[in-house]
Amino acid sequence: MDGRRTTASGTRARVRTKAVLITSTGTGTGRVAAQTIFSGSTRLRPLIAESARQGLRMAFTVRLAKTGYLHFSGSHTDSPGVRCNVIQRADHTEERSYGSAASGGFDATDFVARRVDAAGGDVTAAVHQWPVETGRIRPDAEIVYLEVCTWCLR
Repeated sequence: MDGRRTTASGTRARVRTKAVLITSTGTGTGRVAAQTIFSGSTRLRPLIAESARQGLRMAFTVRLAKTGYLHFSGSHTDSPGVRCNVIQRADHTEERSYGSAASGGFDATDFVARRVDAAGGDVTAAVHQWPVETGRIRPDAEIVYLEVCTWCLR
């Protein structure tokens, strides 16, 4: 037996082995959804840790129910303040991006040290903490999709 998981029908299960990638130029992206989010998005931990090691910048996109946000989309109170970084979905959820190359994003080293490590490695909790602290989402809002992007300042 090769140790691979099997499906209910007995066939070999398709298992993702590499969740994230940082290129030689420092850019990287990692995405997780429902099942992985509930387990703390541990698949994103290597991306964030490596971006911190390399001193990269990062941004993230969160998706949650529209009622989870405290400000309407496009509000100048909420980042980014322009509707172009907001995607509204048919299932009454909304994606909003925080941090960008134009705004400078977040320092990955600081983000890992202060947030991810403080959350015991739970990336979802660490990302959730920032918009709650800054008054952008409700504390009980559940993230249903999370994407982290990294890049190198030039």
